[in-house]
Amino acid sequence: MAASPTPEPPLPGRTFLPHLASAPFPHASRANGHEYDGKHYSAAVNYSDSTVGIYVPTHFRPGTSTDVVVHFHGWNNHVTEVFRRYELREQLEESGRNAILVVPQGPKDAPDSGDGKLELDPNGFARFVADVMRFLRDQGVIANEEIGAIVLSSHSGGYGGLGGVLTRGGLNAHVTDVILVDSAYGYFDAIADWALSAPGNHLVSVFTDDTSLGNTELMARLQGKKPYQVLDADVMSLAQLQTREASFAFTTTVAHDELLQQYHWYALFLRSTSLPGW
Repeated sequence: MAASPTPEPPLPGRTFLPHLASAPFPHASRANGHEYDGKHYSAAVNYSDSTVGIYVPTHFRPGTSTDVVVHFHGWNNHVTEVFRRYELREQLEESGRNAILVVPQGPKDAPDSGDGKLELDPNGFARFVADVMRFLRDQGVIANEEIGAIVLSSHSGGYGGLGGVLTRGGLNAHVTDVILVDSAYGYFDAIADWALSAPGNHLVSVFTDDTSLGNTELMARLQGKKPYQVLDADVMSLAQLQTREASFAFTTTVAHDELLQQYHWYALFLRSTSLPGW
């Protein structure tokens, strides 16, 4: 008889999967579902899940306010698979940042960049983060609901949620860092305007040929207004990213769907943010 596979050891932190009313869906923008490439994605199956993935790392220390990393996933995915495939929780642990990871469920297993309440509703993001803070307080993770620094990241088609948050989410004053992972498909003005709105705002974009044109668009909007650097992603260093210049890192060796996890670049990017360590 073949031996059973050895189960993976559980993560030492705490994972929560609550349903929050302020999550992206359900939303009127997808009340009739969505059509893509001749296929219908229904409201009931693909746009009704209000799950929010939350990970509190092992050594998290609550303070007078709470810093969060909010990640917007790409097409054809769901929260638990995003956690598993891209090793986001493991990489937050590896980064040593004293922050809580939040992954709202976007279009569930659908090819769509729309992000419902978080993309389209004025102050929708502010309501969402307030709900997350309330949940964490109720769980005894934090003592109050004061919002600290916010890091936004998106992979691939997750740009819709991130761009909408920067356009009308209501919390831009808290956003210190934006991380694009082959995700420069749109919202160029919103991203550039945020980057230019405060000297310390830190933009990192790692990309393949898939979004080379989009990254060129972003560079053009920063040209002459904010320093930026273009790096070889395969040899980029933490010291380069910590300059707080806008950083565009190009790779020809890592595939689009491997960028987050193959070399644990997400952990590296988190280490370059303004978030404090443990």
